[in-house]
Amino acid sequence: MITAHKIPPSKATRKNFTMPDETARELDFLATFLHKKQSQVIQELIHNASAALRNDLRLAKLKQLKGAFTGLIGDEQSIQRMKSERTL
Repeated sequence: MITAHKIPPSKATRKNFTMPDETARELDFLATFLHKKQSQVIQELIHNASAALRNDLRLAKLKQLKGAFTGLIGDEQSIQRMKSERTL
C-alpha cells in the first residue's frame, strides 16, 4: 500500500488562472525581454517571492531571539521577580 507521503511530487502541475489584460501584457513583455516562456517567468517570480518571504520570516524570528542568549535581563523580567521566582 502506498501512502500519501510516499508518492513523489509531480513534475508539473498545471493550474489555469485568469488575470487582467494589463497583467497578461506585462507577462508577455517579461517573457519576450527575458527570452523565456511565460510559465518560466511565472515560476521564477513565485520562487523569488516565496524565498524573500521566507527570509523575512526567518529575520523576524531572529529578531525575537535578540538578547535571549546574552544573559541580559529582558524587558519583562526584573531582579525582584527573579528573586521571588527562585524562592518558590
